[in-house]
Amino acid sequence: MNVIELTKKLVSIPSPLGDTSGIEEFVCSRLEQVGNVSAELRPVKGLGNNVIGRVFHGDDLPTILLNGHLDTVEVCKGWSMDPFEPKIEGDRLHGLGSADMKSGVAIALDTFKKLAALGTCNVIFAGTIDEEGDSNGAFALIDEGIQADLCIIPEPSGGTIMMGCRGRLIFEVDVRGASAHGSRPEQGVNAISEAGRFVGELDRLELLKDEKLGTGSFCPLEILGGTRTLSVPDTCWLKIDRHYVRGEDRAGLLEQLKNAVGNMGSHATFDISPWKARPTPFLEPYITENEGLAERFTKAVGSEFSYGKSVGDYNVFAKFLPTVVYGPRGVNWHSPDEWVSIESIQKCAEGYGRFVNSMNKGKSSVF
Repeated sequence: MNVIELTKKLVSIPSPLGDTSGIEEFVCSRLEQVGNVSAELRPVKGLGNNVIGRVFHGDDLPTILLNGHLDTVEVCKGWSMDPFEPKIEGDRLHGLGSADMKSGVAIALDTFKKLAALGTCNVIFAGTIDEEGDSNGAFALIDEGIQADLCIIPEPSGGTIMMGCRGRLIFEVDVRGASAHGSRPEQGVNAISEAGRFVGELDRLELLKDEKLGTGSFCPLEILGGTRTLSVPDTCWLKIDRHYVRGEDRAGLLEQLKNAVGNMGSHATFDISPWKARPTPFLEPYITENEGLAERFTKAVGSEFSYGKSVGDYNVFAKFLPTVVYGPRGVNWHSPDEWVSIESIQKCAEGYGRFVNSMNKGKSSVF
């Protein structure tokens, strides 16, 4: 089964966040077809299982970790076709997860099989779950002590080599006003109105610029508040996404939001803190240095470098391992009628193949 057919098969197996058992079993069965592989399902906090495959050839050899997340977002409204029935139109392979990232998982499985046969390196395939949630699967692997000399992730990167990415924090904001009769709003402090003013202040905040990662961003994600009676709402709750770059940290970002409140001159009170409900650490920005096995990979692939806007499991691994992202070009991730370029899948698979060939030449000074 080539990478295109394997992508189609993976797309045909529904695997929305929190319900990945079918794809876990399929990927495990694929790994078990590789000679001398040790394949297993590893539970992740009641969310499902990571799928791990290992081939070990020697303590003195480098270890390469191939990672791909097995979960997708849920089906959203607006699909014009069956999201689990792969459909090819010209260069486009349509289907939920086709770009994000079942084509990448197919490439990772193909590359795992080829590297495993070499005998010049140890290789691990890690199919993680909950990437579309809080990256519990990736953090579980780190907590288990997974180690490698290079982590390669075929997430969709537009056919470029992604060498770094912004980080992400989520803040929650409790706004407290003062109730009054709704016919006399001037006698109270409307928490919803003050929350709206606060959101407006976000557009005026200065953002630090990183030479590679660009600037960060704010995005209000959720707002809750109101009353069923004719009363001035005295409470409102906000959830704010904050992508950030190197040189910024949690304390500084929190202080920035508090200063925004100070600029408002509001009569409401604002309690701002990192989102307490997140079960895993927030994801930090990173840059992977082009050296060692990472340099061998980038030379073999030969593509230009890029730097990511959003976050993923790569942020988790990059804190502990040299991590390079290289995947195909796709459109409509997290949107109706998602598709991936077939030509781009093939081009990426060929790039990974060149890396495999470079490893077949034996040890060198880059190890």
